[in-house]
Amino acid sequence: MKSQAVYVTSNLIGKKDVWELITNIDHWSEWDFNIEYSECIKNKTGQVSLFKVKHRIFFMTGRGIVEEFRPYERFTLRIGLAGARLYRKYVMEDTKEGLKVTIITSVSGFLAWLWNFLVVKRILRDTPEDLTIIVEQAKKNRHEKYITF
Repeated sequence: MKSQAVYVTSNLIGKKDVWELITNIDHWSEWDFNIEYSECIKNKTGQVSLFKVKHRIFFMTGRGIVEEFRPYERFTLRIGLAGARLYRKYVMEDTKEGLKVTIITSVSGFLAWLWNFLVVKRILRDTPEDLTIIVEQAKKNRHEKYITF
């Protein structure tokens, strides 16, 4: 299984803001422009969650499972594909430069090469922009919490 990691570091966001954004499965389409819709089917906080997601470009719907859920640290999901599994891991680390958010993407299975060619290359190409949007949305959400009328 070949993995590719992309990360961004920012001192303008906090773990809580990023965590709330990436773990809110029902609202992924608001910040990930490749997702047409996503829906949490079975939610168990701190445990395995089942979800459904539809890709905007490839018009495919996949079912997934949250495999790892370490609050404010890591969030790993797996999406089942025919003959393969797509993994997406979000990792948050505090550094001297600020919060480092890393997205690690990999695909495994006997048809991994096909899914890598058809889908994963596009996902990896868009990951840096996803990270930029995550930072901007987390900043916006953090700022909106302090605005009172």
